[in-house]
Amino acid sequence: MSYELTKPSPKDLQAFLKRLSGQLQPLDAWGSFRVGAKSAAVTLILYRHRDHLQVPFVVRRADLPSHPGQVGLPGGIVRQGESAWEAAAREAEEEIGVSASRLSPLGAGKPLYAAVTNFSVVPFVAWLPQGNPDFRPDPREVQTVLAVSLGRLLDREAWLESAHPFPGRHLPVEDTMIWGLTAYLLDDLLPRISAAW
Repeated sequence: MSYELTKPSPKDLQAFLKRLSGQLQPLDAWGSFRVGAKSAAVTLILYRHRDHLQVPFVVRRADLPSHPGQVGLPGGIVRQGESAWEAAAREAEEEIGVSASRLSPLGAGKPLYAAVTNFSVVPFVAWLPQGNPDFRPDPREVQTVLAVSLGRLLDREAWLESAHPFPGRHLPVEDTMIWGLTAYLLDDLLPRISAAW
């Protein structure tokens, strides 16, 4: 099955986004964070680049205390007084320069607890209507923004599984890997996206 879009009509694209929203949990009814854990939210952002759908990932700086050098979805800590979606949208703006007001949230996936770092993370999916966005990585946290085609993410044969050097499922992308917490979050989100295709 091909997951690349070939000049889709606006109607086809809107139908896909509507089906995808139906595969996700509502923004305000996705569940709850694990008690005692640090609350965090991330966003899988879909956007159109030429004839393909893409997803931006951040490559974290190697000198950061948390998840140094790893590839992740834009996101971070949920601050007191803000909803999980508000935190995810704010972090996308801070980390990669995508205005929170331009994101159209489609829904949420299943929250995941990362015992190693004691983070409880909820992933959201959002649509960025602006094609070919100009990402501006925050140099305090982000080394670069890595755009990955949705087709590659959904290609089951592209994912590898082994104990070394990256435990669990991982996806080679350019000269790095998507693995760990991000891969676990994608394990929930990608089947939902595939089902909506």
